[in-house]
Order: sequence, then C-alpha cells, then structure tokens
Amino acid sequence: MRARLILVFLLAPLGLALAAQRGSAEPGHPGYAGLEICNDTAVPQTLSLAYRDDGRWISNGWWSLSPETCERVLDAPLKNRFYYFHSEAQNWQFLDERISFCTAPGNFTIYGDRDCAIRGYNSAFFAKIDTQLPAALSGSDQAASAYVARLSSHSRPAPVGADAVRRLMPEEVAAADTAFEQDVTFQGCEVRSGDGRVICKLVMGAGQLCVTNDGMTDPAIIDRLQALAPGTPVRVSGESLTSGDLVTYASLTALTERDETRHDLMLEDLAGQWVSQADAYDLFVIEGAARRNFYGSVETMTELLSVQTSCNDATAAGAYLVAQAEDGGPTHCYRIMSLTDRELVLSYMPRGTELRYQRQNQPLN
Repeated sequence: MRARLILVFLLAPLGLALAAQRGSAEPGHPGYAGLEICNDTAVPQTLSLAYRDDGRWISNGWWSLSPETCERVLDAPLKNRFYYFHSEAQNWQFLDERISFCTAPGNFTIYGDRDCAIRGYNSAFFAKIDTQLPAALSGSDQAASAYVARLSSHSRPAPVGADAVRRLMPEEVAAADTAFEQDVTFQGCEVRSGDGRVICKLVMGAGQLCVTNDGMTDPAIIDRLQALAPGTPVRVSGESLTSGDLVTYASLTALTERDETRHDLMLEDLAGQWVSQADAYDLFVIEGAARRNFYGSVETMTELLSVQTSCNDATAAGAYLVAQAEDGGPTHCYRIMSLTDRELVLSYMPRGTELRYQRQNQPLN
C-alpha cells in the first residue's frame, strides 16, 4: 500500500502535465475571437493581411493606421495559428520574412498567392504573426478576446541616407530614350505561349534588363541571346525604352561576352541545390543568375541574383548576395559569410540572422 501511494505521488506531476496537454487540445478550450493589429510606431502606416481560409490563400488591404491606434482586421474566431502582414510607411523599413503574397493599389481582396504579375497584381514580402494557438483550438466557440500584434516588431526607421533598394544609377541604365552601356549577367529567354513573343532577361546589380523581339532590337542580337547559357557575363549597350524602379525594357545595339569578375565566379560557385540545415523541407536551386525556392517539392518563388560588394546600407567588407523577386518585387540582401563545396552560410540583412545550408545533389521529388 505504501509503495502504491509513493508511485501515485511520483506519477502525479506527469499526470497533471498530460492532463494539461489533453486539455489544451480539447474543443472547448478558449481560442481567439479575432485578430487586432496595433500601430505602436511613431508614424502613420498602411497595412495588408494574408491568411489561409478554407484551403485557399487570401490577401487583402489596405488599412490606414495612425500612431497609437489599432485595427480589428479579422472579427471572427481565428482558424489558423499563423497569419501574415505587410506594412508601409514613408522613410520606414519593413523587416519581412521572405513570404510572398499578391497585393494591389487601393482596396483589394486577392485569392491565391501565385502568378501575381501574370494576373495583373503586384507582390510583396510579408512577415509572420504566430498566435501560438494549436490548430485544434482555433475557432473555438469560447473564444474570448482578439490576438493583438504590433507593427513595431517588423517596422523601424530607415537608415539615414539609405534607399530601401539601391536604385539604378545613371551610368548603369539611363532614363528613358537615353543611351547606356552596362555589364550584366544573362539569365535566359522565354517564348510566351500566347503570342510567341521572346523575352530575354539580364540581371544587373539591383534589377533586371528585359529585351524582346518587338522590332526595336536587331533579330541577330535576339538570336545570340537565345544561344547563351544562363549565367553568362556580358556587356550590352543600347537605349532604355521604359524604366521602372527595378525593371528596364531596352533595345540593344551591341552585345559582347566579357571576362568573369570574382563576383561572377562566386555566383558560378553557388550553382546547385542547397538545403537548410534547420529545416530539410526548406531548399533552393541556383542556376545561372536565378534562384528557385522550394518548400518540399512545392516551388514557392523565383528570384534573380547578383553578387555585390555592398547592399542597401550594408557596407561591411565581404560579398553580398542580392536577390530580387522575378516579378519585380522587393530586393533582399544576404552577406556571404562562408562558401565551400559542401556548405553555404548567409547572414540575412539587416537583422544579421544566420542561415546555414548544405549542398545536395539529389534531384527534387
């Protein structure tokens, strides 16, 4: 009898812990009655939200939040653990987590998170809101209060004198209808299925140069581009036709292959498949000047790459991997801390978050 009582007392803490775990998964456990986002920064912010609902992704916006105000962006019991947001403010920097969703000017509700540009939308990188609520508890009838997220967790004043993205310099690509000469990296050409139009992409320091067979460029140059291997370093000259922040359409008058720089060689050394040491499902494949990102066997996005001596306000000695969303989205900076035949170590700027990857030559499933 005494031994049985001792055993009961010894197992009691474990029983309480198991009961707590079971209780946290019971349907009647309180969840959250909605999602509220507060602007605890010193400036007005505009906000967009993305989340999964009934098996499909939804992004919507924009909400305007004055300083020290909150907005109830979802007014129903939460169904998910994770939600995603993006905020913008003049002269402020949003610290995203490279999670891309579609957006649009003005008020919008967009279903789906793929092919944003093809569907006529913009795209932006969002940050994660972790309600730390197990899925089994979400949407509980006993939900009492909203989960509160704060913008200051991912928003801060932009560094003085630094642009959010390094803009194209006049000597790189001039304004519309002016001549330019530029060292670029050829990425590839594609033929559109609808009209057979050829579009060739070349990657610059921050941004991309696009050339098409619209009659503005000598067809012989288009043919030469189509014959190049992805990642070939070239020098081009011509005239810019339309120039945005990150994408310039141009007519070319000359195209020559150039000698490889140390940055070209480093980009070449990065070619291959890399798998995160923290999450085996998180991986990417670099070919030429492009990075295709995957989670498991599902492709999430494609980015255009270049290697530079600096990026945004990061100027510490070393090389930086600059990644720009292929559809003209935000540009992101990674300091290359180490690159060997087997391992790649990046520091995601400006936070300095260390990311470790292992080279893997196995094909994707």
